[in-house]
Amino acid sequence: MTDGTSGPAHAAPVSCVAFRADGWRLASGSHDRSVIVWDTSDASRPFLLTEFGHRSAVTALAFNPAAADLLATGAADGTVGVWRVVDDRPPSQMKVLAGHPGVVTGVAWMPDGQHLLCLIDDSRAAVWNAFDESYLGELDDCVRLAVSPHGLVATVGADGLVAVRDLWRDPGRITYLPTATVEDCAWSPDGTTLALAGGDGSLELLDASLAPVRSLRLGDAPLRGVTWSADGRSLIAATYDPALLSLDTTGRPQWRRTDDRLWPRSLAVGGSAIAAATFGRRPHLLDLATGAGAGLPPSTQPADPVAPFRDGVVSATGRIVTIGPAGTRQPLWQHDSRVTAVATVDDRLVASAAHRTIRVHVLSDGDLTGERAITLHAPEPVKAVAVLGTPEAPVVVAASYDFRLYSWGLDWTARPTGPRLIGEFAYGIAALTRLDRHRLTATDHRGELAILALGPDGALNAG
Repeated sequence: MTDGTSGPAHAAPVSCVAFRADGWRLASGSHDRSVIVWDTSDASRPFLLTEFGHRSAVTALAFNPAAADLLATGAADGTVGVWRVVDDRPPSQMKVLAGHPGVVTGVAWMPDGQHLLCLIDDSRAAVWNAFDESYLGELDDCVRLAVSPHGLVATVGADGLVAVRDLWRDPGRITYLPTATVEDCAWSPDGTTLALAGGDGSLELLDASLAPVRSLRLGDAPLRGVTWSADGRSLIAATYDPALLSLDTTGRPQWRRTDDRLWPRSLAVGGSAIAAATFGRRPHLLDLATGAGAGLPPSTQPADPVAPFRDGVVSATGRIVTIGPAGTRQPLWQHDSRVTAVATVDDRLVASAAHRTIRVHVLSDGDLTGERAITLHAPEPVKAVAVLGTPEAPVVVAASYDFRLYSWGLDWTARPTGPRLIGEFAYGIAALTRLDRHRLTATDHRGELAILALGPDGALNAG
């Protein structure tokens, strides 16, 4: 079930997915404010079972582990709903947990089925008794979380610190500082192993006391998400490429699937299937054993980013940016993770983006000597980059892997102005294309484009 097939669908990208424990029902939430529950009893032929709505974009979902017909939903307006979803009657909202000071980016039930953790985009998690609607407190410095079957809560802080705590028996925590930025975490089905998805392309496996068990290297591409198969024998990782990869717990690869529309901010496993969010209108649903799914292209590696420069090109292979004609390229610099985009201006300026870092260099006319350089830090991982203006006064434009477009103004005599949020694209940004010194196009995942132009004040606006 992928975007492009006939039948019912959301009217906007699918932002979150969650399977019921038996794998026979899949819930998908969308930026169109709707939740669809799909019948996946035959995962090769899913169909819409029921649909209901929120007052704002749906951003998080979780089925209750103790009561299969209860679904928690989080929304962009800071509300969390608890719904009863059964097959023979319309969904009914049982509880509303409100007052969260930001978008609810995640919801996770405790094993007792009574307590609910609500992750807020201001880096904290609220703890509720969902059924008497009592607010019990919060976990500070929390941007990702996962709950084990035994009730251990793993959190990842904005500072990169990973912590595990037992909220009821021992409120203290044990901590671990990984070597790379952690983008996601997930407990194994038996609760003995915690997987950490790293910004350097690695998966770290820790035991419940956060002692290292194994480190698995998946490549240079930063990981965005991770989850486990129901039997705990396989890990499924999502990269920013975007791609889904399956491997066993020794690191042996099993399959890899790519799709430009994939938006793997949310993954879910149910029975023999895995679901992922997408910039399309239906969740991706793949066979867990083979990665097969209707409409998905064969496994591919992303093409190396390339841009013309003088008598050759600027390109990147993995983390290294190179320059020159084919066969005689020489390295310019190296990033800490895979380079996702390069851009050039006037055969003098070179920019390269890797994860949240953008390096901008101005080279001399006669050789490759660097005259000026700066490193910019983006609020989100960068998918595409373009540069307008001139090498003396460039404007750097970066598209995130989600919806947003940012810009920085440079004059080389002071701190850069930015990042400035230019706008958001409802179906994400697939590509940026420079038209001339003052204009570029931003294309979304439906193929629609917008022209943006530099104004007299150097600000980038819709043209």
